Amino acid sequence: MMKRNLISIFVILTILTGLLLSSCSQQQKRILDRLLKTETAEYEGETVDKRRVEELEEHVKSYSDEVERLVRDTGKLGVYYKMLALEYMDREMFGEAYAYFLKSLEIYPNNHIVHYYTGLSRAQLAGAQGAIDERLLMLEEAAYHHRRAVDLKSDYFDALYALSVLYIFELEKPLTAEQYVLRALEKKPGDERTLFLLARIRIIQGRFEEAVELYDNIIAGSENEEFRSRARTNRDQLLGGGYNE
Repeated sequence: MMKRNLISIFVILTILTGLLLSSCSQQQKRILDRLLKTETAEYEGETVDKRRVEELEEHVKSYSDEVERLVRDTGKLGVYYKMLALEYMDREMFGEAYAYFLKSLEIYPNNHIVHYYTGLSRAQLAGAQGAIDERLLMLEEAAYHHRRAVDLKSDYFDALYALSVLYIFELEKPLTAEQYVLRALEKKPGDERTLFLLARIRIIQGRFEEAVELYDNIIAGSENEEFRSRARTNRDQLLGGGYNE
Protein backbone atom coordinates (compact mmCIF):
# COMPACT_ATOMS: atom_id res chain seq x y z
CA MET A 1 0.00 0.00 0.00
CA MET A 2 2.78 2.38 0.98
CA LYS A 3 4.62 1.53 -2.23
CA ARG A 4 1.49 2.32 -4.24
CA ASN A 5 1.15 5.72 -2.47
CA LEU A 6 4.77 6.53 -3.18
CA ILE A 7 4.26 5.67 -6.84
CA SER A 8 1.16 7.91 -6.94
CA ILE A 9 3.04 10.81 -5.36
CA PHE A 10 5.90 10.31 -7.80
CA VAL A 11 3.48 10.34 -10.75
CA ILE A 12 1.83 13.55 -9.48
CA LEU A 13 5.19 15.25 -8.98
CA THR A 14 6.29 14.18 -12.44
CA ILE A 15 3.12 15.63 -13.98
CA LEU A 16 3.51 18.92 -12.05
CA THR A 17 7.15 19.21 -13.03
CA GLY A 18 6.21 18.59 -16.65
CA LEU A 19 3.55 21.27 -16.50
CA LEU A 20 5.99 23.78 -15.00
CA LEU A 21 8.61 22.99 -17.61
CA SER A 22 5.99 23.21 -20.33
CA SER A 23 4.86 26.60 -19.04
CA CYS A 24 8.46 27.78 -18.88
CA SER A 25 9.21 26.55 -22.40
CA GLN A 26 6.07 28.22 -23.74
CA GLN A 27 7.14 31.49 -22.14
CA GLN A 28 10.61 31.15 -23.62
CA LYS A 29 9.11 30.31 -27.02
CA ARG A 30 6.96 33.46 -26.84
CA ILE A 31 10.06 35.53 -26.04
CA LEU A 32 12.01 33.89 -28.85
CA ASP A 33 9.22 34.52 -31.38
CA ARG A 34 9.07 38.18 -30.46
CA LEU A 35 12.86 38.44 -30.47
CA LEU A 36 13.08 36.94 -33.94
CA LYS A 37 10.69 39.61 -35.23
CA THR A 38 13.23 42.25 -34.21
CA GLU A 39 15.91 40.70 -36.38
CA THR A 40 16.52 42.67 -39.58
CA ALA A 41 16.08 39.71 -41.90
CA GLU A 42 12.80 38.67 -40.29
CA TYR A 43 11.51 42.25 -40.38
CA GLU A 44 12.26 42.49 -44.09
CA GLY A 45 10.45 39.22 -44.85
CA GLU A 46 13.54 37.06 -45.11
CA THR A 47 14.31 33.89 -43.16
CA VAL A 48 16.61 34.27 -40.18
CA ASP A 49 19.72 32.11 -40.40
CA LYS A 50 19.31 28.79 -38.52
CA ARG A 51 22.52 29.30 -36.57
CA ARG A 52 21.25 32.73 -35.48
CA VAL A 53 17.99 31.14 -34.31
CA GLU A 54 19.91 28.61 -32.22
CA GLU A 55 22.03 31.39 -30.77
CA LEU A 56 18.92 33.36 -29.80
CA GLU A 57 17.38 30.25 -28.25
CA GLU A 58 20.41 29.89 -25.99
CA HIS A 59 20.18 33.55 -24.98
CA VAL A 60 16.49 33.17 -24.16
CA LYS A 61 17.13 30.08 -22.03
CA SER A 62 19.97 31.83 -20.21
CA TYR A 63 18.41 35.23 -19.61
CA SER A 64 14.60 34.94 -19.68
CA ASP A 65 14.39 34.64 -15.88
CA GLU A 66 16.73 37.59 -15.48
CA VAL A 67 14.61 39.67 -17.88
CA GLU A 68 11.46 38.91 -15.90
CA ARG A 69 13.19 39.88 -12.64
CA LEU A 70 14.42 43.14 -14.13
CA VAL A 71 10.92 43.98 -15.39
CA ARG A 72 9.46 43.33 -11.93
CA ASP A 73 12.16 45.40 -10.25
CA THR A 74 11.69 48.24 -12.72
CA GLY A 75 7.96 48.24 -11.98
CA LYS A 76 8.72 48.49 -8.28
CA LEU A 77 11.13 51.35 -8.97
CA GLY A 78 8.37 53.24 -10.76
CA VAL A 79 6.17 52.89 -7.68
CA TYR A 80 8.96 54.11 -5.40
CA TYR A 81 9.46 57.17 -7.62
CA LYS A 82 5.76 58.00 -7.33
CA MET A 83 5.82 57.55 -3.56
CA LEU A 84 8.83 59.84 -3.22
CA ALA A 85 7.34 62.46 -5.52
CA LEU A 86 4.03 62.54 -3.65
CA GLU A 87 5.86 62.88 -0.34
CA TYR A 88 7.82 65.82 -1.74
CA MET A 89 4.55 67.37 -2.96
CA ASP A 90 3.06 67.11 0.53
CA ARG A 91 6.12 68.92 1.89
CA GLU A 92 5.88 71.56 -0.88
CA MET A 93 9.29 70.56 -2.22
CA PHE A 94 8.11 70.94 -5.79
CA GLY A 95 11.46 70.74 -7.54
CA GLU A 96 12.22 67.30 -6.11
CA ALA A 97 8.63 66.21 -6.69
CA TYR A 98 8.82 67.21 -10.36
CA ALA A 99 12.12 65.36 -10.84
CA TYR A 100 10.76 62.11 -9.42
CA PHE A 101 7.46 62.35 -11.29
CA LEU A 102 9.52 62.59 -14.49
CA LYS A 103 11.49 59.50 -13.46
CA SER A 104 8.22 57.67 -12.91
CA LEU A 105 7.01 58.73 -16.36
CA GLU A 106 10.13 57.20 -17.90
CA ILE A 107 8.81 53.85 -16.64
CA TYR A 108 5.05 54.52 -16.96
CA PRO A 109 4.70 57.14 -19.74
CA ASN A 110 0.96 56.54 -20.13
CA ASN A 111 -0.05 57.03 -16.50
CA HIS A 112 -2.56 59.91 -16.62
CA ILE A 113 -2.43 60.52 -12.86
CA VAL A 114 1.36 60.92 -12.86
CA HIS A 115 1.10 63.36 -15.78
CA TYR A 116 -1.44 65.37 -13.77
CA TYR A 117 0.83 65.59 -10.71
CA THR A 118 3.83 66.36 -12.91
CA GLY A 119 1.87 69.33 -14.27
CA LEU A 120 0.93 70.49 -10.78
CA SER A 121 4.51 70.40 -9.51
CA ARG A 122 5.81 72.20 -12.62
CA ALA A 123 3.19 74.94 -12.29
CA GLN A 124 4.18 75.44 -8.66
CA LEU A 125 7.83 75.77 -9.67
CA ALA A 126 6.89 78.32 -12.31
CA GLY A 127 5.51 80.63 -9.64
CA ALA A 128 8.96 80.91 -8.08
CA GLN A 129 10.67 82.05 -11.29
CA GLY A 130 11.72 85.68 -11.57
CA ALA A 131 12.39 85.59 -15.31
CA ILE A 132 9.15 85.86 -17.29
CA ASP A 133 10.41 83.67 -20.15
CA GLU A 134 11.43 80.89 -17.79
CA ARG A 135 8.13 81.13 -15.96
CA LEU A 136 6.12 80.90 -19.18
CA LEU A 137 8.17 77.93 -20.35
CA MET A 138 7.44 76.06 -17.13
CA LEU A 139 3.75 76.90 -17.35
CA GLU A 140 3.62 75.56 -20.90
CA GLU A 141 5.31 72.39 -19.70
CA ALA A 142 2.72 72.09 -16.93
CA ALA A 143 -0.06 72.56 -19.49
CA TYR A 144 1.48 69.85 -21.67
CA HIS A 145 1.34 67.30 -18.85
CA HIS A 146 -2.28 68.21 -18.03
CA ARG A 147 -3.21 67.89 -21.72
CA ARG A 148 -1.44 64.55 -21.84
CA ALA A 149 -3.44 63.44 -18.79
CA VAL A 150 -6.76 64.27 -20.47
CA ASP A 151 -5.59 62.73 -23.74
CA LEU A 152 -5.07 59.50 -21.83
CA LYS A 153 -8.31 59.83 -19.84
CA SER A 154 -10.75 62.22 -21.50
CA ASP A 155 -13.01 62.72 -18.46
CA TYR A 156 -10.23 63.19 -15.89
CA PHE A 157 -11.80 66.07 -13.98
CA ASP A 158 -8.80 67.19 -11.91
CA ALA A 159 -6.61 67.56 -14.99
CA LEU A 160 -9.37 69.32 -16.95
CA TYR A 161 -9.87 71.80 -14.12
CA ALA A 162 -6.13 72.39 -13.60
CA LEU A 163 -5.64 72.95 -17.33
CA SER A 164 -8.52 75.43 -17.39
CA VAL A 165 -7.03 77.41 -14.50
CA LEU A 166 -3.63 77.49 -16.21
CA TYR A 167 -5.05 78.82 -19.47
CA ILE A 168 -7.32 81.42 -17.84
CA PHE A 169 -5.15 82.82 -15.06
CA GLU A 170 -1.54 81.98 -15.91
CA LEU A 171 -1.17 81.70 -19.68
CA GLU A 172 -3.92 84.26 -20.42
CA LYS A 173 -5.62 82.06 -23.01
CA PRO A 174 -9.20 81.97 -21.67
CA LEU A 175 -10.75 81.03 -25.00
CA THR A 176 -8.45 78.02 -25.22
CA ALA A 177 -9.65 77.05 -21.75
CA GLU A 178 -13.32 76.96 -22.78
CA GLN A 179 -13.28 73.43 -24.23
CA TYR A 180 -11.67 72.04 -21.08
CA VAL A 181 -14.07 73.89 -18.78
CA LEU A 182 -17.04 72.47 -20.68
CA ARG A 183 -15.59 68.96 -20.54
CA ALA A 184 -15.04 69.34 -16.80
CA LEU A 185 -18.68 70.36 -16.36
CA GLU A 186 -19.78 67.32 -18.34
CA LYS A 187 -18.03 65.23 -15.69
CA LYS A 188 -19.27 67.33 -12.73
CA PRO A 189 -22.18 69.50 -13.91
CA GLY A 190 -22.70 71.39 -10.64
CA ASP A 191 -19.10 71.99 -9.63
CA GLU A 192 -19.02 75.59 -8.36
CA ARG A 193 -15.33 76.19 -9.01
CA THR A 194 -15.76 75.24 -12.65
CA LEU A 195 -18.94 77.32 -12.97
CA PHE A 196 -16.93 80.34 -11.82
CA LEU A 197 -14.37 79.62 -14.55
CA LEU A 198 -17.07 79.39 -17.21
CA ALA A 199 -18.68 82.62 -15.98
CA ARG A 200 -15.32 84.37 -16.32
CA ILE A 201 -14.95 83.11 -19.89
CA ARG A 202 -18.48 84.29 -20.73
CA ILE A 203 -17.63 87.76 -19.40
CA ILE A 204 -14.50 87.90 -21.55
CA GLN A 205 -16.65 86.90 -24.52
CA GLY A 206 -19.13 89.66 -23.69
CA ARG A 207 -21.91 87.16 -22.94
CA PHE A 208 -22.91 88.89 -19.72
CA GLU A 209 -26.44 87.46 -19.41
CA GLU A 210 -25.05 83.92 -19.48
CA ALA A 211 -22.51 84.86 -16.83
CA VAL A 212 -25.26 86.27 -14.60
CA GLU A 213 -27.23 83.06 -15.06
CA LEU A 214 -24.21 81.01 -14.03
CA TYR A 215 -23.80 83.10 -10.87
CA ASP A 216 -27.50 82.64 -10.12
CA ASN A 217 -27.05 78.89 -10.45
CA ILE A 218 -24.21 78.97 -7.93
CA ILE A 219 -26.24 81.10 -5.52
CA ALA A 220 -29.23 78.78 -5.78
CA GLY A 221 -27.42 75.46 -5.73
CA SER A 222 -24.26 75.78 -3.65
CA GLU A 223 -24.08 74.75 -0.02
CA ASN A 224 -20.88 76.75 0.40
CA GLU A 225 -21.61 80.21 1.81
CA GLU A 226 -18.28 81.56 0.56
CA PHE A 227 -19.14 80.50 -3.00
CA ARG A 228 -22.64 81.98 -2.74
CA SER A 229 -21.29 85.29 -1.40
CA ARG A 230 -18.67 85.51 -4.12
CA ALA A 231 -21.24 84.71 -6.81
CA ARG A 232 -23.60 87.44 -5.48
CA THR A 233 -20.78 89.99 -5.52
CA ASN A 234 -19.79 89.11 -9.09
CA ARG A 235 -23.40 89.08 -10.29
CA ASP A 236 -24.16 92.45 -8.68
CA GLN A 237 -21.04 93.95 -10.23
CA LEU A 238 -22.13 92.72 -13.64
CA LEU A 239 -25.67 94.01 -13.22
CA GLY A 240 -24.25 97.33 -12.03
CA GLY A 241 -22.03 97.59 -15.08
CA GLY A 242 -18.74 96.67 -13.46
CA TYR A 243 -16.74 93.53 -12.91
CA ASN A 244 -13.28 93.27 -11.38
CA GLU A 245 -12.82 89.64 -10.23
